[in-house]
Amino acid sequence: MKNCCFFLLSAMILLACQSKETKKVEVTSKTFIMDAEKQQLDTIILGEKDTAIIVKDRLDTADTGGKKQRYEINIMFSNKKWPTLKFNEAIGADLYMIGDIDGDDQPELLLRPEWFSSCWASINLFSLKEGAWKLIKKGSMYFCADEYPLSKRIEKQNDTYYLLVDTLADDQFVVQKKKIKF
Repeated sequence: MKNCCFFLLSAMILLACQSKETKKVEVTSKTFIMDAEKQQLDTIILGEKDTAIIVKDRLDTADTGGKKQRYEINIMFSNKKWPTLKFNEAIGADLYMIGDIDGDDQPELLLRPEWFSSCWASINLFSLKEGAWKLIKKGSMYFCADEYPLSKRIEKQNDTYYLLVDTLADDQFVVQKKKIKF
């Protein structure tokens, strides 16, 4: 009985995986040739349909940020209409897709770069403009506290959007609102 069930399940999977439909997709994103010895990939799910693939260098465990002249990441997206985003001074990234907040039917993206140490990082708001990612607003964030993760860093009041950034004043964390202008 078990063999029969296994055979039927295997047959159903094979039939479900067969598809004679093909689609031609034009890729306009930058193409990378990876060296698996020197680079690695991170994958971040941005929503139900979108995924980001982060191409980053493999790091020596003794590296604390001074062994290379340049640390950069390249972020590619499953949506082929979105270009690659190159970011310097990062060894990885956390991303959050905001959606369209400026009314141009194009997404906005928050990027927090990863570095070797410290809970402080920059927070970067990018908008897709004229086929390229444009940096719209930048601030700092203390990401070790979960009070304001990336998903809660954009706030809307009336018809104005704000980026929530962190500062340190008199040994106290202060959250400030920076108005976003497109």
